Amino acid sequence: MYGTRSNHAWSSAHRTPLRGFQARPNWFFPLVRSWAAGFVVLTLLNFAVGYAVQGVFDSRLYSFGWRVALVYLPNVLTMTACALAAARVHREPHRDSLPRHLTAVLGVPAFTLVLSLINGWGDLGAEVGSMMVAAVLLGATLALVLDRLLESRR
Repeated sequence: MYGTRSNHAWSSAHRTPLRGFQARPNWFFPLVRSWAAGFVVLTLLNFAVGYAVQGVFDSRLYSFGWRVALVYLPNVLTMTACALAAARVHREPHRDSLPRHLTAVLGVPAFTLVLSLINGWGDLGAEVGSMMVAAVLLGATLALVLDRLLESRR
């Protein structure tokens, strides 16, 4: 019978989903939206930092102090901005669940770290690997603190 609304997923009497059937979880799209915001901020800031450092400051990257100032500190700030953008987009009531909120906030920095470690595994030295981990940990922690401060001002 074509054109009728009586299929196995919907109760024809009440037009409500049958027990045990959920079309889509209500937490999925807010999670993806916060990850998308984090990826946009991450991409834009990585492009800006890469453009500023590459070619202009290449000769100074032999010194550890310059590497900290020109590469590692901007990486911490990029991770902070990325996680903060994801946290601010992840709104109520979804941020009430701590596991969901942490997944939304820390998903992009963790994914970026894992992808960077996998892609550069053979070429990474101890300094680069540890600084990447430190940038993600410091940036995510700072973003969570800033998000908490901004949320308490509401």
